[in-house]
Amino acid sequence: MQHKKIVDNKGLSCNSVKEAIRIKVIYGGATHELETYTGEYRNLMLLIYDRMYVEYFGDCKGMGRCGTCMVTILDNKIALPLSDRNENTTIKKSGVDIDGIRLSCQIMVDIFLNNATVIIHQE
Repeated sequence: MQHKKIVDNKGLSCNSVKEAIRIKVIYGGATHELETYTGEYRNLMLLIYDRMYVEYFGDCKGMGRCGTCMVTILDNKIALPLSDRNENTTIKKSGVDIDGIRLSCQIMVDIFLNNATVIIHQE
């Protein structure tokens, strides 16, 4: 567990324990182990972009338009939000036809991703 000092809107500080979220990311034949916590990154794309420096990944910075942040999450027990119309359109335009593919910019980083394995898809 990671300890973080939290400051509330009145300037008062309190100690809080944030549960670590561990994610394995497979890219280019290598497995990378990332660790974060809820609230550190807005979405999975930003975590991967910041920690792994994958070239041409997340070009639209999370707008769901470019399709450069496509991933598959291997653990089918993870409760992901349903993909929305824009996400499906972007994936369709890219011509990729892989079951379960998602845009990582549309996946929030929370405890449900703990111990997930993610594959990055890039052309």
